[in-house]
Amino acid sequence: MLKVINEEVCKDPENLNNQFLNAIPFPHLVIDNFLREDLAEKILQDFPALSLMHSSHHYLFNQKYELSFWSQVSDLFSELHQDLLSDQFREFISQISGKQVFMDADYCGELHQGRDGGFLDMHVDFNLHPKNETWIHELTLLIYLNKDWKDDYGGQLLMQHHDNPKVYEVAPVFNRCTIIRSDETTFHGYRRLNLPENITRKSILVNFYREVTPEQIPPRRPTVWATKEVSPLKALLAKIYNPISSFKHRVFGLTTAGDREEARKIKEKLKKDLNIR
Repeated sequence: MLKVINEEVCKDPENLNNQFLNAIPFPHLVIDNFLREDLAEKILQDFPALSLMHSSHHYLFNQKYELSFWSQVSDLFSELHQDLLSDQFREFISQISGKQVFMDADYCGELHQGRDGGFLDMHVDFNLHPKNETWIHELTLLIYLNKDWKDDYGGQLLMQHHDNPKVYEVAPVFNRCTIIRSDETTFHGYRRLNLPENITRKSILVNFYREVTPEQIPPRRPTVWATKEVSPLKALLAKIYNPISSFKHRVFGLTTAGDREEARKIKEKLKKDLNIR
């Protein structure tokens, strides 16, 4: 039984599979009221302050803050993590996508937060798990935690297929989940934020993988940025950025590794604050 995810959303996977496969501009699905309403409110309360997260290392192509190992931030985040790992949810999301997918218990994704002026350039995601080359990145699941979100705040999820210039938008409203297919054609990003000082754009990102045989492993592809329409200079920088980034990861390891201790510290701070109250 799911504890945090609203079980009502899991009742008709066949219909959701049809919606997913026939969505435009590429397979995706939008599910509102994804989490139990009362627990969605509590997860928002547990969301780390911007000062406790670090700026994305892809700083040339986005301006947002991140935190990996989010399951360790609070007990409720841990319960959501367990829901997403459960056999029940794995079967549900596999039925939606038509592929046998699963979440990595450890490198599962990140918390994201953006403030005024933040943005995320259009891109396609990496195609292989950071450590296991037989795990292909098949889906990205996003849970938005933005109460009373207004259109003029910006931050809409933008989706564009490689072969179609038209861009489609999804508003990042509170307790909405968006599931998108991840491959070399599924470009996405979000609009520059225009926010009051006390408001940020908050989301939980979770990656789902599909296992293949060694013979089916494609060449590793890092995140690919589509910046030609933004700036010719950015387009040039994008060409040299990925080789440099890949080399840095081979030499120094994953930049998210230090987040495990940071997440633990945030959890301790939350518990301390609750005791003070």
